[in-house]
Amino acid sequence: MGLNGVFGRVACGAAAFGLAFRADCGWIEEMQEHPVELRRGLSVRRVSSREPREMTAYIARIDLATPGIGFVQTGRSERWGEPIEEVKGRSLKIETECETTVGFMERLRGEGRNVEVAVNTSPWAAYPPPKGCPYADVNGWCVTDGEEVSPSGVRRGVFAVRKDGTAEIGSSDVLSRSGDILFATCGFGLIMTNGVAVGDYYNPSNRHPRTAFGLTPDRKTLVLAVVDGRQPGYSMGADMDDFRAILRGEGVSDAVNMDGGGSSALVVRDPLSDRPLMLNRHARGRRRAVAVNFGVTFPEEGVREIERTGSVYQSYEFKKIEDTPPPEGFKPFYISHYGRHGSRMLTRMPYPDAIKTLESNPLTAEGERLLAAVRPVGEAQKRMTGELSLRGAEEHRRLARRMAARFRGVFAEGRRVRCTSSVKSRVLASMQNFTASLSESAPGLAFDFTTGERFHRRLVPGAWEKEESEFRRQRSAAARFWKKSFDAAPFAKRFFAAEGGIDDPVSFARSLFQYASVCQCLQRELGGADIYGFFSPEETGALYRCLAAEHYSGMGRSVEFGEKATEPSATLAREIAARADEAVADDRIAADLRFGHDSGLWPLAGFLGIEGPGDTAPFAEAAEKCPPWKWMSMGSNFQMVFYRDRNRETLVKILWNEREMRLKGLEPCPPPYYRWRDVRERLSSGWRRDERQTATSAPARKVL
Repeated sequence: MGLNGVFGRVACGAAAFGLAFRADCGWIEEMQEHPVELRRGLSVRRVSSREPREMTAYIARIDLATPGIGFVQTGRSERWGEPIEEVKGRSLKIETECETTVGFMERLRGEGRNVEVAVNTSPWAAYPPPKGCPYADVNGWCVTDGEEVSPSGVRRGVFAVRKDGTAEIGSSDVLSRSGDILFATCGFGLIMTNGVAVGDYYNPSNRHPRTAFGLTPDRKTLVLAVVDGRQPGYSMGADMDDFRAILRGEGVSDAVNMDGGGSSALVVRDPLSDRPLMLNRHARGRRRAVAVNFGVTFPEEGVREIERTGSVYQSYEFKKIEDTPPPEGFKPFYISHYGRHGSRMLTRMPYPDAIKTLESNPLTAEGERLLAAVRPVGEAQKRMTGELSLRGAEEHRRLARRMAARFRGVFAEGRRVRCTSSVKSRVLASMQNFTASLSESAPGLAFDFTTGERFHRRLVPGAWEKEESEFRRQRSAAARFWKKSFDAAPFAKRFFAAEGGIDDPVSFARSLFQYASVCQCLQRELGGADIYGFFSPEETGALYRCLAAEHYSGMGRSVEFGEKATEPSATLAREIAARADEAVADDRIAADLRFGHDSGLWPLAGFLGIEGPGDTAPFAEAAEKCPPWKWMSMGSNFQMVFYRDRNRETLVKILWNEREMRLKGLEPCPPPYYRWRDVRERLSSGWRRDERQTATSAPARKVL
């Protein structure tokens, strides 16, 4: 199937996936109808009106009680305190260096600061700046990380964060004397205090684009508001009465008017592209560099510790990328990749289904509460069995952006990227999201796309080549382990009122645990549904061990079933080697991207002997010794990154989930780089040593 066939099929399915493929910014369209939660603690919305005039405002609401929340702001210039010599006749000092709000977010995110929303703040001089002068003298009080960037001077309205984390809006002449301010950013003047309008010389009444900071009465919610202006047919701007009305509609009691006009900019991290995105638009279409920008940081969303008990249902955890420099003269030129699809719905409704079991039996009060909690999870998956979720689409777009940034030299304009997918729609959608994002990050690539049953069998060999009798024995062992390891009868009695309980409490507990596990994959669709609270820590731990044993026994290199699970990967490994040889000989090929399933990816780790995901242990000990959450989450990926020098000597680095890995029994030169001829041999023959004598495991943190 060629380009049109694959993308035609995916595009038709995308609507059914509920925006699982992002053609542009689907959440922006939603934002015009209702608030959209971009992440826990941050939501955005667009507010439009035509009376008394055309106005369009963009609102960001930040929950200041979000665990791990932090703040960033433009700090002192390296030349702080020097005169701005280009300005004649005015005594101006260098305090900051001007930067666009988008550039501010890009810079800090590049430094590892997870800035999710940013906004312009303070007025400054000289404006307009002298030609070529990047420096600014801030017109009012400014404090960044406890260091004063600009003195208080003239009285201004100020948003401030104290050292204890509490936020305030007030006058600079008062707050500057408090001595416990960590951040302060000035605007023009206050426009509301305790819900009452405040008039101020620094708040002109004519209509302009505007920016404001607001706080709710409990000081627990920060509201950032930007109104566009000077654009007939879209938004004419706001005066102070208009602005107060907008802010009151957001529950704000205290507000300060910041620098506006062409400086107004409200920027968020687009969760699908992972790029800064300015929500509002300027009349002249240009982004202005401003003296001070303010941002809010959040902890990497990732997953909670308890969500790791979801085993292979765990959503992908994005970790900091660390690269060992290659030997001198070696540069990356080709990547061979296999990626599991991203976070998804359940591949089948658990049977016997927990919801049906709850609906068909008399319930206790706790059972009624459980049914109310689990029904929305079931509703979200109706007619969506196994499909990619919004979070899964986001995972693949972000993975592609990180790959493009990490190996920029590989994806030069005009180079060819060959893409192969299994026939499952969730995998096709993952490929489409990944390649669309890669194309955005590295324009000018040429893509080939292939799918079909032949390629499905090659990408997921274990699903087709296992001996049926062995497979049944394997599944039976896992089922016995569930029944032996978890006493489900007392668990079920909490929810069912009938004297004898239910016929199959183990299947009920197993089904319910799958519902709990998949909630993290449906975070965008469900908005934070949580079923884990219905299990005790001991029950969660026991069920996790059962789930991990089942998944590892079917796909990992377990003591009991490892060879049966991994040997079918020989066909895939030989294909990887052959395609890599083609790329080594043809400088036009940048990458081979394969998209498939855990049942194709995890056995490959065991076949190749990758330390960590290819480790051997009894399947009953998988939760501790080869944990699925660590090695086979949604979006898990394997790469071989090829390097060569001017003499065309070729080295290979192995990555698993973007981390540098070692191959058992193979000598690196130097670590973690291997000679291609050695890796090719491994792909041909696999890891052959007696695992019963060499079974080891990488250190793994216990979940519970």
